[in-house]
Amino acid sequence: MPDETKWKMTAGYQKIAEANRQFYAQTAGLYEATENCIHDQSLQTGLEADLDRILALLGTAPQSIRALDACGGSGNISLKLLQRGVAVTQTDISPELQQIFRQKCQASGFHPQIICSEIGNYLANESQTFHLITFSSALHHLENIEAVLTLAHDRLAPGGLLYTVFDPTLQKSFSRLTRVTLRVEYYLFKFFCQTADFPKAIRRRIRRMLTRVSPNNKLSTTLNNDTIGMLAEYHVGTGIDDLALVTRLQQTGYEVVWHHRYAEARFKLTRRILAWTGDVTTFKLLLRKPASPRN
Repeated sequence: MPDETKWKMTAGYQKIAEANRQFYAQTAGLYEATENCIHDQSLQTGLEADLDRILALLGTAPQSIRALDACGGSGNISLKLLQRGVAVTQTDISPELQQIFRQKCQASGFHPQIICSEIGNYLANESQTFHLITFSSALHHLENIEAVLTLAHDRLAPGGLLYTVFDPTLQKSFSRLTRVTLRVEYYLFKFFCQTADFPKAIRRRIRRMLTRVSPNNKLSTTLNNDTIGMLAEYHVGTGIDDLALVTRLQQTGYEVVWHHRYAEARFKLTRRILAWTGDVTTFKLLLRKPASPRN
């Protein structure tokens, strides 16, 4: 049975969760049409290869694997698992993103279990266990990553795997050139790929500057139309200390199968600059719950 005593949703966590719900109510279609982690072919090829390796490591027929696509959105990972015959449960806080996923499933004849829920609440109250839990472009949306992944550990079957991908590394370790380049790239992306939202993004940025809102004081920031995106992508302005996170998760009971840190960006020119600076901007994890309890 789930241990609900491990889960306490703070006011700050609730605010960030609500920011995500509201943000994707406004932007689900735009996200699906333009997001790099969905449309970049090289990223999709790498994701396909990772999933094939992961299923092989589980060492059983895909049809017998129960997978949870946590914060699964419009179904980037879910669909790939369904195509491989895996039984998928998909959860997300956004009914708008899940409606896009439902339409894709209907078109392909898939029938996953789809649950609209905040991921912490779902994991704390669910009793089913899974052989695989995935978080794709999701950890940076969570105010308390460690707490959620600890709950995920409880929902893994012995020997089960947890996979995370498309999350940012800690930005304070970046060179100044990398920080400037990534900021410029963001506005170029808005201008060329999300053109209708570009003027609005500029205005939101100016209003946040005037009210002294910054990535360093998010939990004290009021949730409104100017701050909703910044709060929803909670760790984007600062990044995630993945090295410290992995250490803490090992103390929780996870074993590290892989922890890859690498440079990634939306545009080829940005990638070339990152190759020159040597900064790594993203990470992915594959963690295992031991098959037998530790002594």
